[in-house]
Amino acid sequence: MPKQMRRFWLENASGVVWDLTSNDEASQTSNFMVYPQGLGIRTRVNSFSVENTYFIEQIATQTQVIQGVLIFRDYQHFSRFVDFVGNINTETPLRLYYSTDGSTHLSQEKQWYKEVLITDLRKDEIDRHYAALRVPISFTAMSRWKRDVEITLELARTGDPLVFPYIYPYFFGGSNNMAVQIVNEGLPTGARIRTEGVTNTPLFRLIRDGEILSQAKYHLTVGANQHLIIDSDPATQEATLYTQSGNNLIREDVYNAGEADYIFANFISIPSGTSWFLASAANANFGRVTISYSILKELH
Repeated sequence: MPKQMRRFWLENASGVVWDLTSNDEASQTSNFMVYPQGLGIRTRVNSFSVENTYFIEQIATQTQVIQGVLIFRDYQHFSRFVDFVGNINTETPLRLYYSTDGSTHLSQEKQWYKEVLITDLRKDEIDRHYAALRVPISFTAMSRWKRDVEITLELARTGDPLVFPYIYPYFFGGSNNMAVQIVNEGLPTGARIRTEGVTNTPLFRLIRDGEILSQAKYHLTVGANQHLIIDSDPATQEATLYTQSGNNLIREDVYNAGEADYIFANFISIPSGTSWFLASAANANFGRVTISYSILKELH
């Protein structure tokens, strides 16, 4: 069996991808990174002792600096990489994709990635021994290893319960209830829910073994030219109704339209393991619901 090689890609804010494990000398958007380090995890354990017994006070995961050495053919090749990266002094991270199965191309649906910022990029003279420019680079990770999942539920206009054989089969009963099984192989994570179509009082629940884990309900109607975003990720959290008016997209914060009962968090979070996501509405014209989340792992 041939030995599989780890592969890396960088993606910038414009969606342009740079291959970091390519020997294609004709490519304008690739080079090779050697000596990759910092892909694992490191934890710090704080403990204390009472006589001969030790107690763990805290276990914290520490961010690892990802490092490597980039090999460029010449200064022009390096300059193209600098142009690809763009402004170093930005808070917008790059995506560092990582594959361990020897894939020769990037499939964003399959590969894991970390959001990273470049914190060290040292240009030197061309190494005469290697006839190449060797540039050490360091990334600070701004996230855990992630793989994005997106599931779209769309209600067909029939009244009979059916099962649709999509990639993520989902059920709907009547004309205003839908459900799909969520399998989260990683750490607990946030979820982004987008609702489109004429929908009155949307209600979302996450259920496991008959127990409601989290639920959100909004006392409003999503019109034909509107969409509702409910996002529980702390970095992007929002409860917003967007209205398309000509060429303008009007944004309205609707968090106060959420159900006031304390048993409603009005945001949906996804635990580890298997659960069910249910969407329903007060009217019979429920439209399309898209739930997006990232599977998170400490180590890939």
